[in-house]
Amino acid sequence: RAAEEGRIAFRGSCALCHGIHAEGGRGPDLTLGTYSVGDTDADLYKVISGGSAGTEMPAFGANFESDDLWRLVTYLRSLAGKGKVAATGDSQAGSELFWNKGKCGQCHMIGGKGGRLGPDLTSVGRKRSLAYLKESILDPNADITPGYNTLTVVTKDGKTIVGVQRGFDDFSAQLMDPAENFRSFEKSDVTSVKREIRSLMPGSYRNSFSEKELNDLLAYLQSLRGSR
Repeated sequence: RAAEEGRIAFRGSCALCHGIHAEGGRGPDLTLGTYSVGDTDADLYKVISGGSAGTEMPAFGANFESDDLWRLVTYLRSLAGKGKVAATGDSQAGSELFWNKGKCGQCHMIGGKGGRLGPDLTSVGRKRSLAYLKESILDPNADITPGYNTLTVVTKDGKTIVGVQRGFDDFSAQLMDPAENFRSFEKSDVTSVKREIRSLMPGSYRNSFSEKELNDLLAYLQSLRGSR
């Protein structure tokens, strides 16, 4: 009964990021039985209640009574060990594709190496499901990581500057351009500022990677576990 009540609560509050069956999406796959925050019931309770610093996981302590939080933990425990869909490719070949043919390291960092324009992928393999990773490569606009919207600024002398949002309010806008220059603008000093929920990541990988290459790249990304 506790697991079923937890399942209902999960679908209402957690499925948006973790998927309706907890198999991952924007958030990690929770069916594996091992978690980046620790593997005890207390670890799970703590992260559900208080969130996880440095991640997109918010705190739900104000939304649920303590008993309800424990029911969520019970539900997650009932899913443990159901496994995951593993990539079938060659992760070593995928690494070569990532850094060379795909030039993904121009925008993404892994273990301190690479660019800062896109999200850090050091531990993406334990944060994102295989299905989510594949969709992100083939359709970068399907789900934009929070904080990575595109800003387009047109200056009063006619220059157009495009970059990734780093700040945005009623009076100013900050962005990082493709050369990783941080730029700040007062809205009153420019002709226009446009914010779009779209990615600067190219949508051409669908055509530039063969099915085998895509599977190799996914195997590499899934292997990136970082450290706790």
